Amino acid sequence: MYNWLSTSILLGLVFAFSTVQAQRVRSTPTPAGRMHFSGEMVPTEQADVSMKLAVTLASSGGYLRHVNGLKQRSAPYFAIIEPILARHKVPNDFKYLPLIESNWKADAVSTAGAVGYWQFMDETAKDMGLKINGPVDERKDLRKSTEAAARYIKFLYNKLGSWTLVAAAYNGGIGMLQNKMRRAGHRDYYALTLNEETGYYLYRILAMKELFNRANYYAGMADSGLMASIGNPYERERAQAREMGWLRDTEPELTGTPVGNDPFMAVGNRPESVVMDSVLVRLLASNTPAEGGSFSGDVSARLLKAGKSKLGERWSFKLTQDITIGEDEFRAGDVLYALVDDVDARGMVYLRATKLVSSVSNAVVPVTLLAMNPRTGLAGIAVPKAPQPDWEVSWKVQ
Repeated sequence: MYNWLSTSILLGLVFAFSTVQAQRVRSTPTPAGRMHFSGEMVPTEQADVSMKLAVTLASSGGYLRHVNGLKQRSAPYFAIIEPILARHKVPNDFKYLPLIESNWKADAVSTAGAVGYWQFMDETAKDMGLKINGPVDERKDLRKSTEAAARYIKFLYNKLGSWTLVAAAYNGGIGMLQNKMRRAGHRDYYALTLNEETGYYLYRILAMKELFNRANYYAGMADSGLMASIGNPYERERAQAREMGWLRDTEPELTGTPVGNDPFMAVGNRPESVVMDSVLVRLLASNTPAEGGSFSGDVSARLLKAGKSKLGERWSFKLTQDITIGEDEFRAGDVLYALVDDVDARGMVYLRATKLVSSVSNAVVPVTLLAMNPRTGLAGIAVPKAPQPDWEVSWKVQ
């Protein structure tokens, strides 16, 4: 698909990600062997997705030597942010947003006029309860702005039903994203045609998450000559790194020259193409395929009663296995109730489970599960023309 991406790497991508299985639900589900954002799978088996992720990781290679300092600088901020996100039931992966948005600068101001740690525009900040009045600007208060950000993120999630789409909407705006989805006829972030900033926003979060959690795995990029010179884009790349929050003006000059800005440039016949292939090899090395079939979700349930494939319709399913979600234990046979969140132009149905009912005690427990495509790990399923009781659907914990 891209002439810099070797056939062997493409084959490796298909093999590495086509045979992954999901694990049983736990209190904090982490899919084994798969990269994810807030529990939602990143479809790295798709060439364009793996390419964008490799580009973002490669562009950060020159800054790996500073990751320990970045961790130390971030630790006190995370100590404030993480409990607030948890209290609002917002996934912990969102803690990287203010680092990317403002580089932990309370008085950061964007060219569009967004202010503070979480880069709120005036109207959104006021809608979320923050005070902006003369010298008082609560966007610059870490605790108050994080509370507002958590409320805003939950608002977006209630509208979109996907944490991946929430991240995109946080950057590009929910109106823009909904228009893009409406025109495209689907809700897959990775397949939407978005502006460059929003299109790469999630990859920036994923790259930051990778660097914070698996820096040692990519450390060789900074010291082995992988970040070879391609023209002279160094200063442009440093400016981008500052904007992304990965570099401070006070930090010393880095050695090496990162990859240029254009991720689609044809470098397949140039020696520098080893940069991308090497990053992809490192990216894939930890994604050891599990034995068995394709990714099938965190929990499975068989159809009990079908509703119509229309917005707001109710469907019911029976669990086929015992599971634990948080502190709640459920047994095979418990009933899962779901609503139709959306139906796109392709006929894909987006089911969102809202509660589980015990088959023994009739106790009702609120849950949030999304029906998912077992081949891709993404939300949205194709409903058979005549759903039968033996039809099994996979679900993902949110």
